Amino acid sequence: MKNIKFHKLPFPFKYVLLVTFGFIVIYVVKDYIKFLTWPKDVYFSWLQAISIPFVNFTLWAFLSPIVYNLMLLFPIKKGFTIKMGSFHLLFSLVIAIIHEFISNIMYVSIMLVFYPIENVESFFLMRLNTIPAALADRMIEYWIILGVFMALYYYNRYRDREVELVVMENELNNAQLSALKMQLQPHFLFNTLNTVSALISSNTKDAQRVLARLGNLLRTLLDQNKKNFIRLEDEINYIKNYLDIEQIRFMDRLIVEYKIDVEGLNAIVPNLILQPLVENAIKHGFSNRPEGGKIIISSFIKDKRLHMEVGDDGKGCDNCEELTLNSGIGLRNTRERLEKIYKSDFSFILSSELEKGFKVQIIIPLNYVD
Repeated sequence: MKNIKFHKLPFPFKYVLLVTFGFIVIYVVKDYIKFLTWPKDVYFSWLQAISIPFVNFTLWAFLSPIVYNLMLLFPIKKGFTIKMGSFHLLFSLVIAIIHEFISNIMYVSIMLVFYPIENVESFFLMRLNTIPAALADRMIEYWIILGVFMALYYYNRYRDREVELVVMENELNNAQLSALKMQLQPHFLFNTLNTVSALISSNTKDAQRVLARLGNLLRTLLDQNKKNFIRLEDEINYIKNYLDIEQIRFMDRLIVEYKIDVEGLNAIVPNLILQPLVENAIKHGFSNRPEGGKIIISSFIKDKRLHMEVGDDGKGCDNCEELTLNSGIGLRNTRERLEKIYKSDFSFILSSELEKGFKVQIIIPLNYVD
């Protein structure tokens, strides 16, 4: 069972009071205009004209947070459902009864104190006779307030989604710029071209392979320029092109192992989400170790969530999470990007021990390409 939490209104309560005052003024003015058409001997009671809308709308002002929370409890997600309609129909009646009970007490009290009532029994009988029609009016008012809250709620969600899309677009651009810096910075191109130069005379096929992989990397970045999300299979293919170059450059020192669950290949993931993790594994895992090492890239589905892992068997470290997230730009930016996209609905786990390697695990909601 979900924990029920009371939510504040999405705007200051003073605005509710301001709208309440506006409705009171409108109703009093409306009644006074009607009075101007009445016979001249009819007396207009300002107290009665003000007290009725004052009691009604002031009570709704203080009941509006309850209506808002009931709306959040059963919002319209995929259209109007019988369950949702029955829920709000029931509570519209409950709130209407509460409203009528309190408003009648308030109104009768005002009348008894400030207005001379000649026949109290007739007055109370008249109030009792108006209750059924008043309950219907209060239920209609409940649905009007509910509709206003729903409109504001989904407008805010739409606006927030638009903002999130802009933020995600900026994050994508930043990720692509970081990838381009990694791939096109002078030392990367220099090392890649040196590898090609060394292989041309001794191994033409490997030289051609390096150039082909480099071209594929650049082509992938251009093709995915406007995509926030891609299939996991495309992300893995991109990583393979990058690691193919690194394997040729490091010769037999770099071993890459893939453990990819085929069921998750069509899952959508943030574009270029694994590249900083692989780069970090190469740079810090074993590039300075003469004996080289291994990088393991894996993915699997568990509990309807997608797990992606990048690990190495390098030197590792103690207290790696604090060190890498405070000083490692790639890892820190990756986690911040996940926060922008998934809010708190993700996990970013670092684990390491000295001389036992380093592993990064990302867990995100499982979504497939439509």
